[in-house]
Amino acid sequence: MRFASLPEILGPCVGQPWAVGAFDIINLELTQAALEAAQAEKSPIILMILPSLVSEQDMPALVAAVRAQAECVDVPVALLLDHAVDFRRITQGIRLGFSAVMFDGSHLPLEENLARTRQVVDMAHPAGVSVEAELGHVGGGDEAGSEDFGQSVFTRLDEALRFVNETGVDALAVSIGTSHGPYKARPQLDFERLQQLRQNLDVPLVLHGGSGTPDEDTRHAIAVGIDKINVWTDVVVAYMAAARRELTEAEGSCRMNAMLAAGRSAAGQVIREKMQLFGSSCRAA
Repeated sequence: MRFASLPEILGPCVGQPWAVGAFDIINLELTQAALEAAQAEKSPIILMILPSLVSEQDMPALVAAVRAQAECVDVPVALLLDHAVDFRRITQGIRLGFSAVMFDGSHLPLEENLARTRQVVDMAHPAGVSVEAELGHVGGGDEAGSEDFGQSVFTRLDEALRFVNETGVDALAVSIGTSHGPYKARPQLDFERLQQLRQNLDVPLVLHGGSGTPDEDTRHAIAVGIDKINVWTDVVVAYMAAARRELTEAEGSCRMNAMLAAGRSAAGQVIREKMQLFGSSCRAA
């Protein structure tokens, strides 16, 4: 099967009051949970694989499993290589059939981020692979897999205009006050900045750090102009809590299948709730 590109899956929600959820996966159970949720909600979905959580050696098997599971649903599915910084891993992703790659040069100086993002676009587009990039820097904890995820630096409109024009990216992740990983305090989102970005940029806008963001802030961000929202922490916390409860109840037995099923069910419920919050339910073409 062919995974949908970012323009195909995000184009319909640009300028509309809904967004598509993007969910990181690391195993078969999370893949099944996400796709079952998308099928139940009749929602388009973006599955993401973070290179820091899946080794280069394990990536082909996981992509094959994702492809096999995606063939079982009839909603649009994109597969994105998330927060990629290594050109070797990006090349691998293109070869394996990812429909999109998120190159993260947000920790680099502007000129270097521009140049390297343009290189990725030049690698990906001829293969039919779309590109998301990040300008500004969405900080956060080490759930993002790198010490580079520190303090946030907000996206500037003048730099964003130049960046989009000179790189040709298909989607832009912007920094407006969200954070990767668990929040230590309620985030203060800069909606005025987001509105300026939306009014002046013609590409889909992406919000990283969707976990833990208050529902009313999420709705407002979508109304102002966010088209894609990344979620990891909320899903994996639910998965681990359910699996831990099952392990505790089954102490001394070999009910590993029950543990995996409990985690899968809990993760799927969170993903369905996110789709309802984002307004993507019943939007699958």
